[in-house]
Amino acid sequence: MEGVHLRVASPRLGNTGRMLLLSLLVGVVSGLGAIVFNLLLDGAKEIFLVQLAGYQPPGLPREGGDLIENLAPWGRWLVPAVTALGGLLAGWLVFAFAPEAEGHGTDAVLKAYHHAGGRIRTRVPIIKTLASAITIGSGGSGGREGPIAQIGAGFGSVIASLLRLSDGERRMLVMSGAAGGIGAIFHAPLGGALFVTEVLYRKLDYETDVLVPAIISAVTAYSIVGYFYGFGSLFITPSDYFSHPQILPLYALLSLISAAGAWLFIKMFYGVSEWFSGWKCAQIIKPAVGGLAVGLLGVALPYVLDGGYGWLQMIFMNRFSWGILLLIAVGKMVATSFSIGSGGSGGVFGPGVIIGAALGGAVGQVFAQLFPALGVQPVHFALVGMAAFFAAAAKTPLSSIVMVTEMTGSYGLLVPLMLSSFLAYLVLKPGDTLYRSQVPERIDSPVHAHEYMRAALVNLKERGLPIPKDVPLPDVARLLETGQPVVLDPEGEEVMFTFALGENHAWAGRRIFELDLPPDVLVISVMREKADKVVVPRGHTRLEPGDRLILVGPAYASQELMERLDQEAGSPRQGGAGTAASPNRSDM
Repeated sequence: MEGVHLRVASPRLGNTGRMLLLSLLVGVVSGLGAIVFNLLLDGAKEIFLVQLAGYQPPGLPREGGDLIENLAPWGRWLVPAVTALGGLLAGWLVFAFAPEAEGHGTDAVLKAYHHAGGRIRTRVPIIKTLASAITIGSGGSGGREGPIAQIGAGFGSVIASLLRLSDGERRMLVMSGAAGGIGAIFHAPLGGALFVTEVLYRKLDYETDVLVPAIISAVTAYSIVGYFYGFGSLFITPSDYFSHPQILPLYALLSLISAAGAWLFIKMFYGVSEWFSGWKCAQIIKPAVGGLAVGLLGVALPYVLDGGYGWLQMIFMNRFSWGILLLIAVGKMVATSFSIGSGGSGGVFGPGVIIGAALGGAVGQVFAQLFPALGVQPVHFALVGMAAFFAAAAKTPLSSIVMVTEMTGSYGLLVPLMLSSFLAYLVLKPGDTLYRSQVPERIDSPVHAHEYMRAALVNLKERGLPIPKDVPLPDVARLLETGQPVVLDPEGEEVMFTFALGENHAWAGRRIFELDLPPDVLVISVMREKADKVVVPRGHTRLEPGDRLILVGPAYASQELMERLDQEAGSPRQGGAGTAASPNRSDM
């Protein structure tokens, strides 16, 4: 039979010592990047808010701030002009030099990991840093983790390019850099390392290969930032331990409320984003309008301005009533949606933990009034609400628990943290997430498509077929380009072939288990052009027009199947790129 014979390629194995050394180097840059970003943010806040607007929001004591709101005689009335100016400048930076730096940076890192081999342009972290410092420093609502993650991830990508590393090694360095930045900025090295392994997927799946390099990077970055700012938790919270199991049902109820709040935030965030995307105007205008909206809201509700960590510390000190806490939660949702959804630059983790803490604190105060005999501590509910809210919104229950305990030192609340975080995660559907570049699980990532394709072929050994140990993607790509069947065994009795579904093909819209396939033919992969990804088929996978199916089966069965596919297509199929010419029985 004519065709492309499958060759076994030896995988390139990275040197463990080299990867650990590079992870340490990436951690150094992430730590220094976190310090530089904090300094830029402080400078931007001094110029925009303090000097121009005459307003200084409360600062975090652990970072040298104080919990006092300082106002000029004219109050906060100049804040809307300053937030609009900051949005205009940030929008110009982003859309003129690096449009991919728009929005929250963690999502861009996930997209690079799954779909771009970890490649991030060198200018992206630089533009992201400057634009985020201006957005947040001028009063916009955003988090610091997005730009810091992109600094570390971008440097990891640059190192991989300079050393000509493989895509797999590049991806490890990219995620190590993100872990270093997040772990350093939140004083949560273990949480940062776990976060990058967990946030890639919407379901409970983890990128375990990244964990060790991520830990090396996060520890290094945290050590550098700790030496500069001091070690210990980021927030000061009451030290207490869980000792009232009768309150667990109330924490379970908190998880439901947190999940509902996360759902509202996600819908609001992407609703505002889609609303702005429909505007027919210059892109740089949109962040300015978003900034203006945030500034106007901030005149009446100052808690929504800038990063808000000073206000968060005050929540832990129980300084607000439950009504004010609800206003903070909803107001922060609106402000973040307009700041980042309009095209501004910043992260969503920081606002997310403030929303969760405010919501949890409000619920805790209500419970304390309703059940005075139970000894409910509202601050404990604020701490647990932080983790539960973000666990549901970001699909990261485990890392949310660890990060909150490291950020606040609330290790004594692990039991309610575990209960509420995982319940909140389970309540919200996997598709409801702040990070749209997440994929459901490892099997859905193009990064691992070849692994599952190889596993499918190995399963064919039960038919007595000698399957190679490795099925490299270049051979699959060549199959799609040439349209020739791939011979899997020397006798030519088993072949791999492709078929592209046209717009009107009878299989379009059907699920895999509904196809009338010969018993010896297996669909091992679906190349989905519309989404630019590889879909590893399951029984419930629904086919779409334009899908390219990769099938494996006996040569005689493949011939019969191809004839039937041509008949169901309604017209003779043409060979060429993306389709396989119907194999001639005489060639088999």
